[in-house]
Amino acid sequence: MTGWILKLSLSLLLISCSPATERPATPSKVVSKDSTIGSHNAKKDSLKEAKDFLENELKSLIDLKIINKKKSDKLAEILSAVKVEFLNPDGDRKEAFLIVHKEVASQIKSIFKEIADSGFVIDKIEPMSKYKWSDDSSMVYNNTSCFNYRLVSGTRSMSKHAYGLALDINPFWNPFVSGKRVSPKGAKYDPAKNGTIHRKALIYKIFIKNGWKWGGDWKPYQDYQHFFYDKIKVKTF
Repeated sequence: MTGWILKLSLSLLLISCSPATERPATPSKVVSKDSTIGSHNAKKDSLKEAKDFLENELKSLIDLKIINKKKSDKLAEILSAVKVEFLNPDGDRKEAFLIVHKEVASQIKSIFKEIADSGFVIDKIEPMSKYKWSDDSSMVYNNTSCFNYRLVSGTRSMSKHAYGLALDINPFWNPFVSGKRVSPKGAKYDPAKNGTIHRKALIYKIFIKNGWKWGGDWKPYQDYQHFFYDKIKVKTF
């Protein structure tokens, strides 16, 4: 018995003195310098693209004598071109620029992503310069837009569109309705159609929860295409 105990003790001693088996170290994720530079350059290119888009749109307003250079410079201080996502009628995910007030730029980008994720269809988003800044032409072609330096229709007051604080979404599917008058002409409001805005639509809920208001809630007329943000004070210039 004594010999057996002695052998067991020696065995335990040898085990305790044996070097522990080491696990191979998990290699850490290495971010290459080229990858970091590439990401930086892509961001820089994106910012330049947005800046160029805004400059070109403002220049077209000057060329058409809608604004002068001084007014263009002031608008450039408060506006930003933001690339937003949208789902077109074919179900394709697209991107396009909208010109908005700088203070709502990041919010608009987030809102449009959420709208696209919800499955809401937007027919098109094209530069207003393509329509020579004509609100009527843009509406007829169902073009979604934001900034447009113009008056409120039928008044002498500047529109919130002039400061990038109002959006017209799918205007031919979401017309302005006042009694029997419908604008744009030939438009029809059909809440059952995807791309139409109504109180049960997710797009309505998305804008409202972000502090925007809807022209479809107005009385006695309704502007179904129109969302606006009235929490930013702007000076007329």
